[in-house]
Amino acid sequence: MTPSTPSQTVLLAASESTQTNALADMLGAIRPGIRTMRFGEASEGAPVPWVAMVVESGPEVGTIARQVRERHPGIGLVLIAPRFDERAIEVAAEVEASAIVPSPCEGAALARVLKALEQRVRFAGRMSGVETAELVRLHTLAGSDGVLHLRTALGNGAIHFDGGQAIHAHVGELRGAEAVRQLLDQPGQATWIAGRSASARTIVGRLEGMLEREAAPVEDEVVGSAARDVIEKLERLAQTQDILAAYLLRNTEVVTGRSIAGLDEALIGRALSRLSQVFYTMEEQQGDEAGSEIQATIGEHRLVVDRLGPTRLGYQIGVVVRQATPVCKSLRRLLRQIDRSFRKTLNQASRGSGNDLPRAPTIEATSLHRVA
Repeated sequence: MTPSTPSQTVLLAASESTQTNALADMLGAIRPGIRTMRFGEASEGAPVPWVAMVVESGPEVGTIARQVRERHPGIGLVLIAPRFDERAIEVAAEVEASAIVPSPCEGAALARVLKALEQRVRFAGRMSGVETAELVRLHTLAGSDGVLHLRTALGNGAIHFDGGQAIHAHVGELRGAEAVRQLLDQPGQATWIAGRSASARTIVGRLEGMLEREAAPVEDEVVGSAARDVIEKLERLAQTQDILAAYLLRNTEVVTGRSIAGLDEALIGRALSRLSQVFYTMEEQQGDEAGSEIQATIGEHRLVVDRLGPTRLGYQIGVVVRQATPVCKSLRRLLRQIDRSFRKTLNQASRGSGNDLPRAPTIEATSLHRVA
């Protein structure tokens, strides 16, 4: 089906005429021949606009957008604002905005929005009964830029996407990955708002870690048994001279770990998580040639993230060592020993009875603790 544009007229609305004039000039430059009209100045016989672009720059975000939506209930609406915090996202969802654009906006951003709106194929049908996690997975696979707004019994929240990866989420007092988990667990109503929100990043892990669903109870127990053994070995590894930190990661998220006194554990955890994310990104480009580890040297510290066990499980070990010390030469051997032990435990446990295997360890079951 070939999408069609009912009109090439864009309705412009802002609190100041200088803003609408600047927007009209920008649209004329990127799309010669496009017609613009100002909100409130429409005359009898004027063409019906196919999209409205609303600039919200005052303290009361939403005042103009609500007026435009009330006057033009059926057209697309692009909301332009300096920042898309929780209040602005709520307004965008309320007025059913098709897209958001941070201001000051660039011509390229407006051109992308226009193209996306023109290519939309409109049908009246809606669907329910789709798990929130599946919606998130679809936007991840599509590499979407936008905000998934969710209305739940616990309150409204949103997940911000950039290139298919969640960069920020909020619901109630929760932020980041914890907010994502809370939203995934709640039934509600979803609204998709296209466009990059330019929100500050509060999520550094890959969404695969938040979306994963254990395949079967027996596999849970098998992996849990092997992971507990790894945690015990990491605890001993963290006590080795010149090893400053040792962490267990899964799908780039820190599961548990320990660092020496004086190191900011939250900061180290975020650094290893980001390094893990870089590894996965490059692995997508290089495939098997990417190897199994990634390293970064910063001053007197060397950060190492190495794969642990089968790739499908998503486990990695993150270590911080003091640069140019004897342990640097033996570190890879130590990590390979933990990897072999993990694989061996997996094989032994998988051959046993699933009911006889121990459950996955909780953080309280070890002396290591969760990192925020």
